[in-house]
Amino acid sequence: MIGVSPAYFVSKFSNRFSPADVAAGLEDLPALGFSGFQLEVFHRESLETWARTGAAEIRRKSSDVGLKAHQLVAHFMLGDFAERQSLVSNAAVENMKAVLEMVDLFDECRVVTVPLPAFGYPSSSSRDDYLFLFERCAAKVSRLLAMVEEAGRCMALEILPGAIVGGIDGFLRLCEHLGSETLGFNFDTGHAWACKENLYLIPAKLGPRILGTHLCDNFGNENLSLRPGAGSIDWPRLIAALTACGYNGSWDVEIICKPEDASVEYGGGRKFIENLLNQS
Repeated sequence: MIGVSPAYFVSKFSNRFSPADVAAGLEDLPALGFSGFQLEVFHRESLETWARTGAAEIRRKSSDVGLKAHQLVAHFMLGDFAERQSLVSNAAVENMKAVLEMVDLFDECRVVTVPLPAFGYPSSSSRDDYLFLFERCAAKVSRLLAMVEEAGRCMALEILPGAIVGGIDGFLRLCEHLGSETLGFNFDTGHAWACKENLYLIPAKLGPRILGTHLCDNFGNENLSLRPGAGSIDWPRLIAALTACGYNGSWDVEIICKPEDASVEYGGGRKFIENLLNQS
């Protein structure tokens, strides 16, 4: 199954996209060859609108056009993990209740992704300060994970460059710290490549923890979301690595581009990934 990440709606409508924009954007996806999409609430102030009427509107439209929602990305939770004050806040817990109510409208939407952004860490902080903040981050992730799993869904983290837990190995340390065998990972290839990770080892390191993808490209020195094949990632090698580790989730293309280029860019990205999957 090949779908689109929320970047599709950002490209077409800006990051202020509304539920009505998403519903309108879904109409073009079947003709481009896509079978699914990812939900996303980008801004916290729009959460109430999404929860009250927006998610239901998208549910109706997606059913009409035959598309499935693979996951919901709680992008607005970036701020809950961005600096010291936000880490000690419990706002994310209350907001997750609204997220799960929305996800409940989509039987096929099994994954809730929480992003961890670059962390604003004071340069004068000590090791004890860091350990305190790491513990706060771990406790918040643990509580959200429990809520998501109690609702019958899976939770994944999306690790952005500069996140407090570090990169892929830091994510695994967090899982070990929590004693969790189920915390998942949303594999954003652009984030990992910009962090100088060895992309081709990530599938073997994480295995079944990889619950979703954001397939984008860059040149390894800037966190861009270019069309797969437009940067320096070795895509045949990466697709082979994901296939070898047993990844069976959706292959979701992520591209940030001009609105007028969205159809061409996303259509080209889908064909590129489809061809590689057919060869694997």
